[in-house]
Amino acid sequence: MASQTEKYTILYGRLSQEDARLGDSNSILNQRSLLEKYSRDNGFENTLFLADDGYSGTNFERPSWKQVIDMIEKGEVETLIVKDLSRLGREYLQVGYYTEIYFPQKGIRFIAVNDAVDSLVASSNDFNPIRNWANELHAKDTSKKVRSIKRMQAERGERYGGKAPYGYKKRAADSKEIVPDEETAPIVRYIFELCAGGKGPKQIARILENEQVLTPAHYYYRKYGKGQAGMDMHRPYGWSSNSVAHILENQTYLGHTHLQKSSTISYKNKTRVDIPENEQVIVKNTHEPLITQELWNIVRDVRSHKRRPPKHMDEPNMFAGLVFCADCGKPMVLYRTEAIKRSQFHLKCYTYGKKGKKYCTPHQIRETDLQKVVLDDLRRVTHFARMKEQQFASYINAKNSAELRQEINALQKELDTMQRRSDELTALFKRLYEDNVLGRITNEQFRRLSADYNAEQKTLEDAIPVKQERLAKLKASAANVEAFIEKAKRFRTIDVLTPELLRLFIQRIEIGERAKKYSHSAAQDIRIVYRDIGVVDSNMEKGEQPVHMVTLPQSIDEIVNMLA
Repeated sequence: MASQTEKYTILYGRLSQEDARLGDSNSILNQRSLLEKYSRDNGFENTLFLADDGYSGTNFERPSWKQVIDMIEKGEVETLIVKDLSRLGREYLQVGYYTEIYFPQKGIRFIAVNDAVDSLVASSNDFNPIRNWANELHAKDTSKKVRSIKRMQAERGERYGGKAPYGYKKRAADSKEIVPDEETAPIVRYIFELCAGGKGPKQIARILENEQVLTPAHYYYRKYGKGQAGMDMHRPYGWSSNSVAHILENQTYLGHTHLQKSSTISYKNKTRVDIPENEQVIVKNTHEPLITQELWNIVRDVRSHKRRPPKHMDEPNMFAGLVFCADCGKPMVLYRTEAIKRSQFHLKCYTYGKKGKKYCTPHQIRETDLQKVVLDDLRRVTHFARMKEQQFASYINAKNSAELRQEINALQKELDTMQRRSDELTALFKRLYEDNVLGRITNEQFRRLSADYNAEQKTLEDAIPVKQERLAKLKASAANVEAFIEKAKRFRTIDVLTPELLRLFIQRIEIGERAKKYSHSAAQDIRIVYRDIGVVDSNMEKGEQPVHMVTLPQSIDEIVNMLA
């Protein structure tokens, strides 16, 4: 640094990405040439050129600018020269603070060459406020244009650049198009499969670390030689649950481009905030997917009902979010403790467990017994679907069509009733208001009645869209027998009930109460709702087993005869 008797003349340059698009006149090289020529022509010595390339004028957290301020604070600077005021910055108040207060206080001579500003000449500063204001307007206008361009790019499905997501690579070094990376794409699929099997992000991270799979950051570093901030060089396999969760939530792996997820608050405030989901941009089928929609849906279902298993149990509850009480509709809770044997682990109604027998009954069933029931039913149904496709399709379509029509009609009647009541409340409120204006009722009566009407109206306003959405889904849904048959063909042998199979085939399981309470041998209804096709058969009949299996015909011929 300079000695106490010889201070620096700082030649400072700045170029933002937006400025670079306007041409070479503002390039760092041209700024340097102009400033060095000016300093030579005007006798400035001991010059030092510092520049920030790629930094917005509204951002003063620039490395070289912070160095300039640090040198000023140490008394090492005598003069600061810039090409024009906009190179110093485009934030009206901040630039005004530096030129009007900070530099004079520190005894710094400030020169903006193209604006003919020299702090030694008082009259040259007269138009600084106007120039600063114009520079800020330019920054604001540029920000709007850049946001608009990025929005249009997003709606066309164009990626903004940068490195490809983990599991993909760029088709070419200068391309924005991504293709599967043969080294990491299988790992992404593996992560989704582990989650579909009931593993949570923390468990998956531990598995990847034990199998010595490089973290995304370390893989990128080893392949391209580029690191990232915060990367722990001593833990190349140290996966975090956050990294796994980010992969599981990324629609890129479905082949979609998901953009406009976050943005800065404004052109002045660069703090990033999340953009509401309805304003984000998702362009579908822009590149090759790594996973199927089916696997994505299973993972979403598993994640939505994920619960951390007890410390003494490493194995998660495969039935989480799938099993419900047939009477109160609440979930069935799995009870596992160290005090009971694994064979005695059981599911029990949430309402009964929390509120007691006044509100519901136990509906208790052992975990192992439920697994046997579901596995047996799944084997029979998938076997039927594979072996007798036409008969199976006819049976499902005929049954589901009737059930679907019945549910749609009931929901439509309920929705019509709610809509009529909403219209009545609107009319009642209008008459109530008129009566209050005309003096037929007091202000107190108006406030009391209007509060009741408004509360009811608000309840309806919240409930009606939910009912409408449900009705739309029912109308759009139909038994997708073909999809179920294709899945059944993929799993010709089902020996063990796994979480993957459970989520793939089954949508919901309802547990009825036993005909005789607290009896392990009494009949118990279990209703299994399959994905794509609904209920096939869930009748229970009395037998010798502790929990009686779903009663289905014992052979395919019996099923065909039943349908005949």
